Amino acid sequence: MDMFIRDATEADLPAIVDIYNQSIPAGWSTADTQPITVADRLDWFRKFDPARRPIWVAEVDGQIAATAYLSSFYGGRAAYDATAEVSLYIATAFQRRGIGRQFKQWVIAECPRLGVTTLLSMHFDHNEATRRINESLGFQPLGHLTEIALVQGTKRGLVISALRIPPKPETP
Repeated sequence: MDMFIRDATEADLPAIVDIYNQSIPAGWSTADTQPITVADRLDWFRKFDPARRPIWVAEVDGQIAATAYLSSFYGGRAAYDATAEVSLYIATAFQRRGIGRQFKQWVIAECPRLGVTTLLSMHFDHNEATRRINESLGFQPLGHLTEIALVQGTKRGLVISALRIPPKPETP
């Protein structure tokens, strides 16, 4: 499958919001329980910076199939500048095609350019697909916050995993 990954533009925001909203009913990927709107996400989108904390979209057959973004850890405090959290959402119609693993691999490869040396991935403890992807890519579980979210009437925990990434080599 050919996948084209690029920086997201504001024109992509409706597709990004749609993909995110598709993840809510299943209860695997987000603690949001109600759909969001493009208006809800406009300021959020504008705070991302392609040079440090980008939002990307993955296109398959000319259609936006997934989105991923890096967020600064712990409120963007300076001591954590080299740490970012990755979030990745795949449109329902494109799930189970290997897009999540391939896209996350691509994000990891971009981290040195962005100055990220610790990449965090957080997922619900019942989300086996993300656990398997993270494990296959070398993420190490660092913590498990049990029963901290109520998702579709069931208490769920949050697993926090990290991948250490070597810094970008200095060029002479």
